Amino acid sequence: MTYPKKIFLVGMPGSGKSTFGKLLADQLGRQFFDLDEQIEKMSGMSIPDIFEDAGEDQFRMFETYALSMITQLNEPALIATGGGAPCFNGNMDFMNQSGCTIFLDTPLKTIIERVTKDRETRPLVKKMAKSDVTADMTSLYERRLKFYQQAAFTSDSNMKEIISYLESL
Repeated sequence: MTYPKKIFLVGMPGSGKSTFGKLLADQLGRQFFDLDEQIEKMSGMSIPDIFEDAGEDQFRMFETYALSMITQLNEPALIATGGGAPCFNGNMDFMNQSGCTIFLDTPLKTIIERVTKDRETRPLVKKMAKSDVTADMTSLYERRLKFYQQAAFTSDSNMKEIISYLESL
């Protein structure tokens, strides 16, 4: 089966891009890249440290650069982006031009539960007061949705549905 050379997963923090992405990459027989992990390797810093030491703007520049580098690799790959990656520096347009984008549209309630459990490793959520996480994540979702909806395909992480879509291309 021939799939698009590059497949990008987009969606909110906590939507399952990294976890589901690894499973999907295995199913498709391709290399998996977690964009945040690549940023950490390239910068030599953790994502929370980049946010704290250099700020979000610098992080977004690292993110765009790492996305470009991974996309230029000549091998088929599945790339799980960070939640904000599609929303900055024209990255969503770049991904749509470079391959197939899939929006993992996970229910907001599930996302809030996941990020609340994992607050310390999520720079944007770590700054939020625990009591504000629901309202702040809802607001973040509303701001980012217009970017996510530019993806070629939307799924709630249904493996069969996504593979069927990719096979139709």
